[in-house]
Amino acid sequence: MIRIERKYILVVLIVAVLALVSDAAMDAFLFGNGAFWDHLLFRESRQEVASELFVISLYSAIALLLLWSRDKQRAASRELQQHLTAIETSMDGIALFNREHEYQYVNRAYASIIGFDDTWDMVGRNFRTIYDAGQIAWMEKNIFPVLETKGSWHGELTAHRRNGSPFTQEVSITRLSDGQCVCVMRDISERKRRDDSLRRSEQFLNTIFDSIHDPFCIFDTAFRIVRANEAYADLKEKAIGDLIDRTCYEVLEGRDDVCEGCVIRKTLSSGDPCAKEKMVALKSGEHLWLEIFTYPIRDEIGKVTHVIEYSRDITDRKKSEGDRKRLIERLEHLSSTDGLTGLLNRRALIEQLGYEIERARRYGSPLSIILCDMDNLKEINDTHGHLAGDLAIQLVSATLRNTLRNVDIAGRYGGDEFLIVIPETNLEGTHNIAEKIRTATNATETNFEGKQLRVSVSMGIASLAPGDDIDTFVTRVDVALYSSKHDGRNRITVVHADMLT
Repeated sequence: MIRIERKYILVVLIVAVLALVSDAAMDAFLFGNGAFWDHLLFRESRQEVASELFVISLYSAIALLLLWSRDKQRAASRELQQHLTAIETSMDGIALFNREHEYQYVNRAYASIIGFDDTWDMVGRNFRTIYDAGQIAWMEKNIFPVLETKGSWHGELTAHRRNGSPFTQEVSITRLSDGQCVCVMRDISERKRRDDSLRRSEQFLNTIFDSIHDPFCIFDTAFRIVRANEAYADLKEKAIGDLIDRTCYEVLEGRDDVCEGCVIRKTLSSGDPCAKEKMVALKSGEHLWLEIFTYPIRDEIGKVTHVIEYSRDITDRKKSEGDRKRLIERLEHLSSTDGLTGLLNRRALIEQLGYEIERARRYGSPLSIILCDMDNLKEINDTHGHLAGDLAIQLVSATLRNTLRNVDIAGRYGGDEFLIVIPETNLEGTHNIAEKIRTATNATETNFEGKQLRVSVSMGIASLAPGDDIDTFVTRVDVALYSSKHDGRNRITVVHADMLT
């Protein structure tokens, strides 16, 4: 503010001096009315001095008025430019309509949402071109009267892009005093899809809750109960309303902190499912044995945000502990085992390989893998049928189990491919193991419908190299296997890390 005042003062002084000098010069030299210095130093009559001061004040006022006007114009221009820049860079579409509902102006976002590359391509068009007849009729009935009476309307509409594809828009329309309308529009199609997906997810979750008859509950990271079904509330002998948004240790146990051995805390800290058995005493004096399972719920980055607790009454089957244990072991076995061979399936095999790679790097120990492929499975299938082919695959898997060490890990990698993980073993030692497998396979035969089945295998060997991950490691051993198949089958090929560089 001080800088502006000084500018104005300086202008007044300059204008006053110029006016004084020019007036003195005109009186002295142009009109010959006295000496220049007399006029400049006010050595005149009071009437002449007053006249000169009036002229100086008038010029100064005019100069100040012009300067102030220029500054206001510049400030207004800057403000207008800022507003235009904000409108043009806005992510929301902004448009101006005249009384005939024709576009007078659209920003880049509005044109882009509708599908126009140039904003001028939309100017002069009627906004009705982006809506179908049904939507226009609805607008005439519900929006136009509101604009006339209230001057603004906000809501959602279904419009069409230039290519004809529909989309949902969130619209705010304001009617100006001259009858024109300003429209601010946002494409919310993606948000609507997410909302619809969320509603479907909620409906799905509600269906699950309604269909589960065993106690079922969801906790957040603060151990607050965010969802529970009637079975859970009945088990805890509480009303659902008394459970929601309260911590489990407070409302169920009357404690100020988490219970010892809490499986919810274990799942929150480890991110893994947990299970435990617990005996619960009811108010009636009855005792129940419960099997409690907890499962993590993760967000998009893998962080655990909630824990599901699922309880099952195992009082009746507590007496048959062996059956329960065998059931769990069977489920775990089925989730990781190939049904035909009894070896690890591909998912479990890759998981084990990843673990062994991490362990080898941690302790600096060697790690090798063998990729084994049956040579003549197609001929067996074509000649004897797929039952014979399955028998041949089982024959090879049995050979692997009988030949490998206890620390070795074998699994079915593909149709007739087997991947074998050989921990703490270099290439030479792995080659010896592979040769035992090859020799044992050649010496093995079985009878199928009166005919002898014999198989052979080709193998590739690779050892873990610095920088290897699962993909690069398996790729190198696959190259080695390809060489064995290409060079005549029933053989072993070793690939070194530098052979592919």
